[in-house]
Amino acid sequence: MISEVLKPNIQDLQKDVIDLLEQVSSLMNHASTALISDSAGKKYAEFEQQVNQEIDKVRNLELRMAIVAPMKAGKSTITNAIIGQEILPSRNAAMTTLPTEIIFDNNLTQPALYLNPQILTVFQETLLALRHRIDQMGIEQAQEKLAQYPHLAKIPKQIQQAVGLTIPGKSEGREKIIHTLTSLNDIVRVCSLLEPQADPLQYLMDVPRIHTQFWRSSQTNQQSENLGKLVIVDTPGPNEAGENLRLQGVVEEQLTKSSIVLMVLDFTQLKTEAAEKVKKDVDKVIELRGKDNLYVLINKVDQRRDGDMSPEQVQQFVAAEFNIGGSGDINRVFEISARQAFTSATFLTELQQGSGIKVTELKTVHSLAQEVFGIDWEEELEEATAEDLQRKAERLWKKSGFDQFLIGAINALMAEAAPRSIESALRITRAYLEELNNDVQLRSSAINEDEVKLKQEVTALEKDLQSLEECRNRLQEIDKIKANLYKQLEKILETIKQEAKQNLEAYFTEEEYQRADFIKKGGLASQNFF
Repeated sequence: MISEVLKPNIQDLQKDVIDLLEQVSSLMNHASTALISDSAGKKYAEFEQQVNQEIDKVRNLELRMAIVAPMKAGKSTITNAIIGQEILPSRNAAMTTLPTEIIFDNNLTQPALYLNPQILTVFQETLLALRHRIDQMGIEQAQEKLAQYPHLAKIPKQIQQAVGLTIPGKSEGREKIIHTLTSLNDIVRVCSLLEPQADPLQYLMDVPRIHTQFWRSSQTNQQSENLGKLVIVDTPGPNEAGENLRLQGVVEEQLTKSSIVLMVLDFTQLKTEAAEKVKKDVDKVIELRGKDNLYVLINKVDQRRDGDMSPEQVQQFVAAEFNIGGSGDINRVFEISARQAFTSATFLTELQQGSGIKVTELKTVHSLAQEVFGIDWEEELEEATAEDLQRKAERLWKKSGFDQFLIGAINALMAEAAPRSIESALRITRAYLEELNNDVQLRSSAINEDEVKLKQEVTALEKDLQSLEECRNRLQEIDKIKANLYKQLEKILETIKQEAKQNLEAYFTEEEYQRADFIKKGGLASQNFF
């Protein structure tokens, strides 16, 4: 009874974590508002947004796993092999430009693609902008700009005539999903070449979501017991992004949003520039999420030949490059052949769904026959029975190494989706809080230092004020002295004026007396006498 009381309840834990994250979000909002005039204000506004994203993931108990790889490393093939059928479009040229989420739901009978209203609005506006741009430059010039992508040659005319590029909110079934996703990716690619200002990637707030059944769930019987959901995110590779800075930003954003990173490397090109670029992008996320959230797939090991790296050497390479691959990390590094896995998985899925159909009429039978029978596949296929082909497909599946990956990674992540989504949210939130704490301490230390300096400046200012007061008192004394001097000067000037007047009068009298004749002098003398 006591053990039942102490047993943690995932719903209660989920509620407590959401409450805690909401408090952290409010704290980040307060920090960004308080520092709105500071460069740090923008950083904390981004932290608030990311914490809110973590709240949504915990509320839905979603564990996001982003798949990243250089172009043509087999990323789409791997994703399709996990699903068990071809849903994500692929071609020889760069294909993925729009991240896509895949959510496993065993209650579905067929896969479905959902585009929310915001996505539909953005792409409708993009099509209008492209139509206006094509009308301005003309079809021929538009096609010249798209010459490096021959598969896009018909797109300008379709956009101009509004034919063949419908974007439904919901697409059910494999073929409709592929058509819709291909259209979306082609629109993004065309827009980046013809009208970069209208690039929809800068306006999208969400990405397309595919809900599908996990094809191996019938063997594992684990998905139905899981509380959480594993969300796989197909992202563009760095060399698919090219010089498109917005597309590079989308890749970084999806990596930041993801709790788990599944990195795919081509066995034949382990040390290329593109692989190094993927590693740099992943390192930023792993630094925040922790290396235990990194899984590595080495694809195309079916092309291993004598003299190539052995599985042990591949483990050493991964351990050196990503600091995983040791004895404790062995379940997070897998060698696979995605082509073999996809070929066998799609055949087994079609065989299971196509009961009553002749095996030679299955769409995937030729690919399987070419893989398992070699150069004599046509002759061997004529004599093979459904049981023979099923047995061959099962053997090819085991040989691909994909089963170990599904059991060791995908199934394990599905089983742990709920607690790991909560753990991931708490871990990243803790990192944000630590950064906020460090900033507060730095600012507090700076304030303390400024306080000491301010006190010193106040003391110096008080001394200056005292000196100024003394100077003011002296100036008052000087003013009094100056006033006295003015008074004395006025008296002296008055005396001088009187003396000067008398002297002048005496002078002119004497002068006039000297010039006068005798009789006049007598009169003057008489006047002076009287």
